[in-house]
Amino acid sequence: MAKSTVYFSIDVEASGAIPGPWWMCSIGICRTDDVQRGLRLILQPLVIEGLSLADNPRAMEVVAKGLPPGLWVQGDADEDNVRRVRAWFETNGQSPVSALQELDLWIRAEAGADRAVIIGSPVTFDFMWLYWYWQHLMGSMPVFGFSGLDLRSYFMGSHGVGFLGTGKERYLKHYPNEHAHTHDPLDDARQQGQIWADMMRARERRAP
Repeated sequence: MAKSTVYFSIDVEASGAIPGPWWMCSIGICRTDDVQRGLRLILQPLVIEGLSLADNPRAMEVVAKGLPPGLWVQGDADEDNVRRVRAWFETNGQSPVSALQELDLWIRAEAGADRAVIIGSPVTFDFMWLYWYWQHLMGSMPVFGFSGLDLRSYFMGSHGVGFLGTGKERYLKHYPNEHAHTHDPLDDARQQGQIWADMMRARERRAP
């Protein structure tokens, strides 16, 4: 029997711009054909001697939007806010290795014998973090390999627009859904995954 494709929407929250100097805070993933089938992973900080840098306050402020209230207090010093947010992940997170192992098992169980492909917006950001972590900590390629599809690129092809016409407000104008963008990675993955599914269905309806 020929393989099918299972598309997974991925969202990553991180403490800075790139993996290595900074760490991946959390991962949200869901199937795009059923966005309620998802997984949220909270990670402990990854500390690499000689490479890790201080958490970026602007990145951590964004991360804090998806966490319980009171961790980021407007008016408090950045260093105090960052310390509280980091401490929350140290207490509530699991080791990065165990998180990747759990993610790997979940994707394999959901995809079965079919091909797992991730989608993101932009997929370059989320793929970068996952692939780097997988190679650094697991010494292997992730279960989805190099397979990553970008929501903005698909929107460009589906609607015949240029890159500057592909902001999130454009997605939601054409494909509104009930899932809010909260910076909780699973919430964001679900919103993104539903947009992807709706775009695919709309494209199929337009196909000759």
